[in-house]
Amino acid sequence: MILLTLGVVLFTLIHLYPCFAVAHRARLRDRLGVQRYKGLFSLLVFVAIACILAGWRSASPMPLYFLPAWGPALAMGLMPVALILLCAGQGANHFRRWLVHPQLIGTLLWAGAHLTVNSEARSLVLFGGVGIWALVSIVWISVRDWQQKPRPAASWQGTGICVGVGLALTALLIFWGHGWLTGIALH
Repeated sequence: MILLTLGVVLFTLIHLYPCFAVAHRARLRDRLGVQRYKGLFSLLVFVAIACILAGWRSASPMPLYFLPAWGPALAMGLMPVALILLCAGQGANHFRRWLVHPQLIGTLLWAGAHLTVNSEARSLVLFGGVGIWALVSIVWISVRDWQQKPRPAASWQGTGICVGVGLALTALLIFWGHGWLTGIALH
């Protein structure tokens, strides 16, 4: 459980750093250069995800609460939406035009969906921790960037691509990827 917690904390801190330390981030990016900064950021995220995956697999499931009977249906309904919104953070699409933080909203939905079907301590650490990070990020970025920015351009083609990729990822996870990543098959 320590490795899982360390991974979630590292992931959270890495992603909150650009939100809370804007000036320091700019100085570090100037000193390292944009490509090296992105490389360092990506390396740290990779280490965090590796810790999360290894920690998840090594933590024994200890149930903490009773799951609602409607949890699996809710999770299966929320996950395609979450994956579509995760894809919507990039490119010209209508999700990005009308939702301020589609990727973070998708992450929050992902975390919430998983908490309705997983009641063990390791799930609370992972999904609760990442969900709290997403919520804090949404609030913090909204407060920081409170001035109304022009809405980004949107296209139906970009929106369709988001939906298609999100649904393809959903199918991939249901039929293969979830079992490979977590050891928990969904079909």
